[in-house]
Parts: sequence; C-alpha cells; structure tokens
Amino acid sequence: MKTNAINIKFLLVAAFGHLLCWLGGDLLLYFVPNGPLDVMGLFDYDKTVQMLEGVNPLQFTISGIAGTVAMMMALVGYYQIYLFLKPVAKKTATVTAIGTVLTCVSGAVMHFTCTSMLWYFVKSSATKEAHDIMLTFFFETAVTSGMCNIGVMLVAIPLFILVLKDKTCLPKWACLVNTLPLTLIAGIVFAGMGAMNLGSAMMFFGLYWLLRKRETVTV
Repeated sequence: MKTNAINIKFLLVAAFGHLLCWLGGDLLLYFVPNGPLDVMGLFDYDKTVQMLEGVNPLQFTISGIAGTVAMMMALVGYYQIYLFLKPVAKKTATVTAIGTVLTCVSGAVMHFTCTSMLWYFVKSSATKEAHDIMLTFFFETAVTSGMCNIGVMLVAIPLFILVLKDKTCLPKWACLVNTLPLTLIAGIVFAGMGAMNLGSAMMFFGLYWLLRKRETVTV
C-alpha cells in the first residue's frame, strides 16, 4: 500500500496539538489555586465557590483558546488518517472523515464553552445566580462533549479494525497504536486527567514513527 498520498508531518502537528490541548486545555483548566478542579463539585454552589476562590479568569480564557487552537491542529492529522485508509476501504474511510469533523469541530466548541462558563462565574463575583446560569449553559451545550467522544470512536475503531485485519501497510500489532488502548493506559498513569488527549497524542506520534520507518525501509 502506498503512503505517499499522505503527509506524515501533519501527524506530528496533530500530536503536538493534542499535547497543547492536554497542557493548556486540560491541566490549565483543572489546576486552580485551591487544588485540582473537581468537575462533579461544580454542580454544588458552595463547593464551586470554594474551588474557584482566588482564580484569575484569564486562566480560563487562555485554556479555552489553547483547546480551540489545539483541535484545529489535530484536524490536519485526523485527515491524514482518512487519506491513509481511503485506498484500502473507501466507505470505512468516509466514516473516519465524519469522525474527524465531529471530533475537531465539536471538540473546539466544547473547550471554549466549558471555559467560558467558568470565566463567567468568576467574573460575576461567584453569585448564586451566576452559578445557576453556568449550570444551565453547561447542560444546554453538553451535546458537544458527546459529539466529540462519538467522533473519536468513529476514527479510532475503524483504524483499529483495519490495521488488525492487515488491510494496511502496518503490522497487526500496530492496532494498539490507537487512541482507545492508549487512553486507557494514560488514564491509569495520570489518574484520568486529560487521558484522551494524551492517548491521541501518543497515537499520532506512534503513527508518524511507524510510517516514517516504513518510508525509510522502502527507499
């Protein structure tokens, strides 16, 4: 199978994009002055006030921008996966193209909306009314999170299956160079914090290394 239809350097762009999303979109969002942000605690007003006390709202602004830019960077890498699978399974590759759009577009929106509601709460002097509005905003935009996760599955599962079935130029064991198993590992090592971004970053680094090695051997 020829790989010259894809630009493997874009896989690196996506890998660094997911690392940016982990560092700026995840860690910068979670690490506040009073300790790691407990997402479930945000549903309780008193806990939210306690967690976000002393937080500079600029932190959420930067986190939202980082997450949005990161998903733009990831888009070019996911598109390379589509191009990689297209010659061997056109219909299946189309599924990954749909997954790419869902992941990157809804992922960018999700990062910006999640940080925006926290920014609003802090800028509104952490009032009870601001907390109620924040939760309403969260529930009304929560669909973007679901769309992003579905998009990841629509890319990761077809890639896993086609590599495992030996349909690509990669060895069968390379099916493990995939967001799903790598996210599981990252979740165990990093206690789940930003695990999917880490897993995706490792997948893109791994695919780049595998395809780069194959090109070198071929030449």
